[in-house]
Amino acid sequence: MMATTYIFFFLLSLAVLLPSRPWIALLEKGVEFEHKLIDLSNKPHDFLEKYQDASGRAYGAGLVPLLEHDGNLVIESDVVAKYVSQHIEGADGRGEDMYPTNNEADEELIKLFVNSWEQVTDTYYSVLTATSEKEVKTHKTSFIQSLGVINNLLKQRNSGAFLFGSTFSYAECISAPWIQRFYVTLPYFRGIDFEEDVLNSFDLLPIWMGEVCDRPSCVESKCPEQEMIAACKRYYVSFVSPGAKGSL
Repeated sequence: MMATTYIFFFLLSLAVLLPSRPWIALLEKGVEFEHKLIDLSNKPHDFLEKYQDASGRAYGAGLVPLLEHDGNLVIESDVVAKYVSQHIEGADGRGEDMYPTNNEADEELIKLFVNSWEQVTDTYYSVLTATSEKEVKTHKTSFIQSLGVINNLLKQRNSGAFLFGSTFSYAECISAPWIQRFYVTLPYFRGIDFEEDVLNSFDLLPIWMGEVCDRPSCVESKCPEQEMIAACKRYYVSFVSPGAKGSL
């Protein structure tokens, strides 16, 4: 019988936007798991103890998410998603190839994607943390250029919508929550129509992002749009572009 898997994340935290990455991976595997929401202002003692065991950090640090599986404790959302992709056996063979390791070229491609996606998220944050329209335009250019790298990587795939063709992989797991935010936060804070102003520059990227957003696991785990906006306001957006939805 398959071991029960536990994933924890805070209910009230910026990190609530990111734990959907391992959540997506678990849903893709089709395994049974217990999903617990942790209140940042009232962290349970057992969670804090497990977090300390997993991280070695001072008692009470408690970041999210934390996965417990077969006696293993894993923290940090991208690390958890990778662990799920590689080490949790899917129901009826589901998700077996989410993180390919039996082919050197495929393994190199997913590593290259992960490194390139970090640049996408870095430039996206720069767009949202800009304090003037001049900065917005500069960082928007860098953001589009970083997405161009992803578009080129998609050209290496086999037939199918995803990085590895028909296989929904770890690459899609880690990028899905960000893609969902691009569509919501860029129009709201920057007046950037992500589809018209950004995706229209590419051939494969719009198809890939559309398929990722429509994936049932991504739909089920999606953070509410108002929470996305609230977290941005709370933590890192101080300037709203004139004419953007958030300025009205």
